[in-house]
Amino acid sequence: MKRIISNSLVVLFALWFYQSGVKPPKETADEFQINAFAHLPVKYEGRKKPVDTMARNLLTILSGKQSVRNADGEKIEATQWLLDNIAGTPKAMDYKVIRIENLDVLTSLGLEETKRFRYSYREILPGLGKLDAASRSAFSKEDRDRDLYDRQVIKLANKLYMFQNVLGSFEDPSGIPGEQLMAAAQRYMQLENYSIPLIIPPSAENGRWRPLMSSLLTAHPAMSGMAHDHELTVDPLAIHMGVMLAAYREGSVDVFNQQLMEFGATIQEENPAAFEKISFEVFYNRFNAFMKSAQLYLLVFVLSCFGWLFRKEGLLSAARTLLIVAFIPHTFAIIARVFLSGYPPVTNLYSSAIFIGWGAVAAGILLELGFRKKAGGIGNLVGGIAGFSTLLIAYFLAGDGDTMEQMRAVLDTRFWLATHVITVTLGYMATFVAGTIGVFYIISGLFTRRLDAETEDGMFRMLYGTTCFALLLSFVGTVLGGLWADDSWGRFWGWDPKENGALLIVIWNSIMLHAKYGGMVKHRGLAVMAVFGNVVTAWSWFGVNQLGVGLHSYGFTDSASFWLVMFCLSQAVICGMGMISPGRWKSGATQ
Repeated sequence: MKRIISNSLVVLFALWFYQSGVKPPKETADEFQINAFAHLPVKYEGRKKPVDTMARNLLTILSGKQSVRNADGEKIEATQWLLDNIAGTPKAMDYKVIRIENLDVLTSLGLEETKRFRYSYREILPGLGKLDAASRSAFSKEDRDRDLYDRQVIKLANKLYMFQNVLGSFEDPSGIPGEQLMAAAQRYMQLENYSIPLIIPPSAENGRWRPLMSSLLTAHPAMSGMAHDHELTVDPLAIHMGVMLAAYREGSVDVFNQQLMEFGATIQEENPAAFEKISFEVFYNRFNAFMKSAQLYLLVFVLSCFGWLFRKEGLLSAARTLLIVAFIPHTFAIIARVFLSGYPPVTNLYSSAIFIGWGAVAAGILLELGFRKKAGGIGNLVGGIAGFSTLLIAYFLAGDGDTMEQMRAVLDTRFWLATHVITVTLGYMATFVAGTIGVFYIISGLFTRRLDAETEDGMFRMLYGTTCFALLLSFVGTVLGGLWADDSWGRFWGWDPKENGALLIVIWNSIMLHAKYGGMVKHRGLAVMAVFGNVVTAWSWFGVNQLGVGLHSYGFTDSASFWLVMFCLSQAVICGMGMISPGRWKSGATQ
């Protein structure tokens, strides 16, 4: 009865935790309908998405967060922040959203270091000329010749360029001199691609997505004689949006809400497909399942540590229940991404991180249920730490923008994405799970007395079985990758860095099993080899991308090199700990 009550409390806590933040704030009739504005469709970076997603992605790129606080400390959601900017409200210039951490860059811009390293556009504005000159100088250099300052300047300049492009596409053309209007119209018509948001959906008069700026230009009186010659037509949707933004800037709630309603109604009447999946994506954004699951996985890990070390079955049972409860929305969010993007679950580094985490948690649940008597709690520990760490990695990878971006042409094939990529990613997962078990084996054996003979045998069986699956999945995945390469590039194998990395995982898992079958290693030796397998897999997953060479040279992450080295060093230290004489282990392990 106590276990039932504790597990029920865990489930109720998790349900309360997940529902928080899902519902939008209540808006009365005399307030700006920001939530309805967040549901408007926009085409940006190659795909249709809600304004809510565009705002969150842009704010994440600039500041690393999906919300901002104003001067009074009030929390402002991403959509309202974006609306303040594109409408041109005076307070938009003072939001501290531009993150600059490099002290040399701050000095060159004439800025002082602050606690949160975030600055407003107004603070940066006087130094934009210096930033432009420094970025041009940095761009002119070869990549190998750029120092840290050059890379940080380029990174900041790219962020601001993206931000300015977004704001420019919503600019009010009424202040542009008449002789410059046509040039501005042509410039924005040429930019109608990935670089600026297209907020005006296809209609009966115009069959393509367009930015607001070029659409509003056709309504300008000075353009009346030119519109016919250049096939420009005045779009009622653009008029509604222009009046809407002007009303927001002037604080006219009634006009804004009326224009917003008419804008949405016109789209629903002329192009209802523009709203397809939009509401669901807004719900997906607000649900924020990955970060909430990550927090619960960390709680699972903490509960499991205490429950396993002190043999408290109640804590282990609660952790087991919480692990399953956290796994369910993790699964839902992956399925939701597949539905929204139209692609299999793994398409880039971000999605590979959340999928590896999902597979590791699933493996942890299976290990926990299968070895509860011999090594109860280990599955919880594996699932908790693997789920938390991979979703944390995904959180930092999301700082590059839209995580469901348009696929590269060479990768845009759903068959191979659903076979090779998923299989080889599951191979990564299984190798990491084996390595995580090895880490717990070494640490618990060296520093605690918890690793008794029965637990040691159970952990060894987990480790051996997981390694067998890792070899099978990584081998099959690598062969499927060769078939894809033959289909795309006309050769099965080309010693590309990514291909070599995948082969290294296969070879290392094979070496582990051969060492075990040949009697060269026993329990402790296999655990040490499994931990080193984390290094091999991390290199194949992230390391080869940092080389910037080969046909797989995508997914470069500027900050990944440092953390990759730190992770590899930590695993090397644990391997060294595992090779300490068994007589010095607190558990007295001898194998």
